[in-house]
Amino acid sequence: MAVYRFLSGLFLLAAVIALVADLTPMLAGAGPFLATPMSGHWAELAPTSLAAAKSAVSSSTSPWVWDTIISSVIDRPTFLIFGLLALLTGYSGRRRQQVNIYVN
Repeated sequence: MAVYRFLSGLFLLAAVIALVADLTPMLAGAGPFLATPMSGHWAELAPTSLAAAKSAVSSSTSPWVWDTIISSVIDRPTFLIFGLLALLTGYSGRRRQQVNIYVN
């Protein structure tokens, strides 16, 4: 459970950083709000790993898996993807309510 809560915190931190990076030009008056997709961040930070992931998925499965499923997911805004991951891992790492059952 603690690992899920830790991962939730990391995903939430990444989501907040991505949202602030996307909001900064709008708040500075330099232009409208433009949400950067995760594929854009990935291509900017590590273009060779993006190409390697695409070729690995396309070679191990059918190429339509990358084109339809994975591409549609990573073309969403980065803060949205990491926010959803934070919600999922936070929910799975929550403290369970202990139920006391007493038999008379």
